[in-house]
Amino acid sequence: MRGKPVIPPAARAGGLRLLRALAVLLPLAALAATGFGTYHAAEQAARGRVQRVADMLHEHALRAFEAQELTIAAIEQRMLGQDWGAVAGDRSLFDFLRALDAVNQNSGGLALIDPGGLQVMSSARTLDAPAQDVSGQDYVAALPAGSPIRDAPFIGQVVRDADSGTLVFPLVRPRARADGMSDGGAILAALWPANFQSFYRSILETPQDAVTLFRLDGAVLAAVPAPGSPEGAALPRRAGDMLRALRRGHVATLRGPSPVDGVARLTAFRRLLRHDIGIAYGLSEQALLREWARRMLGPLVGAGLGIALLLAAIWQAERAMRSRSLAEARARGAERQATLGLLAGGLAHDFGNITQSVVAAARLLDRHAEDQERVRQVAGHLARHAERATALSRRLLDTTRRIDPVALTTAQPIDVSASLRELALLLNATLGAGIRVRCEVPPGLRSAPGLDRAELETALINLAANARDAMPQGGEVRITAHRLSAPPTPRDAPDLPPGAYLRISVSDSGHGMPPEVLARLGEPFFTTKPVGRGTGLGLAMVAAFLRRAGGALTAQSTAGRGSTIHLLVPAS
Repeated sequence: MRGKPVIPPAARAGGLRLLRALAVLLPLAALAATGFGTYHAAEQAARGRVQRVADMLHEHALRAFEAQELTIAAIEQRMLGQDWGAVAGDRSLFDFLRALDAVNQNSGGLALIDPGGLQVMSSARTLDAPAQDVSGQDYVAALPAGSPIRDAPFIGQVVRDADSGTLVFPLVRPRARADGMSDGGAILAALWPANFQSFYRSILETPQDAVTLFRLDGAVLAAVPAPGSPEGAALPRRAGDMLRALRRGHVATLRGPSPVDGVARLTAFRRLLRHDIGIAYGLSEQALLREWARRMLGPLVGAGLGIALLLAAIWQAERAMRSRSLAEARARGAERQATLGLLAGGLAHDFGNITQSVVAAARLLDRHAEDQERVRQVAGHLARHAERATALSRRLLDTTRRIDPVALTTAQPIDVSASLRELALLLNATLGAGIRVRCEVPPGLRSAPGLDRAELETALINLAANARDAMPQGGEVRITAHRLSAPPTPRDAPDLPPGAYLRISVSDSGHGMPPEVLARLGEPFFTTKPVGRGTGLGLAMVAAFLRRAGGALTAQSTAGRGSTIHLLVPAS
């Protein structure tokens, strides 16, 4: 009989060296592949964060500009019919400017500029202060008499306010004459760059990040880090391609040297279309590298442990190779036999128990065939034994099953019924003593997909707060909701298209509203509350939210008998 082939020592040593090399190289290769994939994932996650922050900064700037536009519109409405000669000494107009400036925390001042380039009135100065010559400012040159009036106000460069010494940049709208062209005068509402910079610092992910708000001609309005000379600051020449792309409406996320300051960043750009304004948010590459390092900590430790364990195993195998070479084959055979024996024994034991129980049950059936009650009991036992056998088979089959669920993200309708009940509980605890909130909502009311639940609840909280203020002696706030038949024809919302809608109503038993107040419901800056108690923007924002959602705001009220405000929203 032939003996077992003997492996030469040199060949054995060469094989061990190869194993050692593979024990190091394979984990390192896996680590490199993991590092590449992890870096790509970290970069994609960083791009998503940068774009979300850029969107937030876009909305922040847009809301700040829109608030000043509303202020300018209010001043323009207040000045209807006045010529410039009557404006300078108008005490009521001056008080109106001061009041508007006071309610807007972001306002850097309001001013009126006559066709000669003189600032004849300012909320930052006294009424009898001498007029200031501002004819040299860029916004005066940009809005000459006879020029067409744009939809959006002109945004001027950063300047230092002569009265306060603080930096501001103005939003300026020319005043129209009878033919619709500019009369050479203008209404100015200023903003503080410092307010923007404070907000920008609060959202930075790292101190090396950067935010820049700029005009599309390159003039910088606010930036973090702040420019060395903020007055008249401008983007560098290398930003020209980026500015031209933004004018064409292109929105991009760039990796590498930022066109804003040349520092290597992941930078996202957004454009405020109506205002010819851009905003850039740059995430420092250091943040990206830190995120990648954090994600790689686990794989790095795992690779090190893997190399150590593999080398230790090879070392142990080398030590045991000479003494156990012959016994290894016998041990493997014995292990296979033991494994098969354990499997067979375990299955035989479980199924043997079930079989014995079934046989015993069969004998009982044979012995008590005439006893129906006993037969039913034994049949029940048989059913349970069958369930045990089924469960055993299912456990065996489950070991081979693999489930790979796919997560789908879709815009889901809001469960309006549940949301209103939860909100009623919150309001009951927060509106104050003497106010009871009653919610009468049928189950199953759902909105159309895309309605923002947070905005809906904010609108309802606003209405509940108004209802509370209308009942100083206490009372009941009633929240109801129902589905409208299609097409809806509410008499005070005739422009809604046909479709399914939900009418959500908030009622109070307060002092109500006379017809002239009810007619101005939702008008910006209109309020019946005392000075300092309201701005007149609460219901205006509710109405704006409903218009964006494809709905409408309606109301019913009788003086002395309470009010009911209706929110119409699309239903699913």
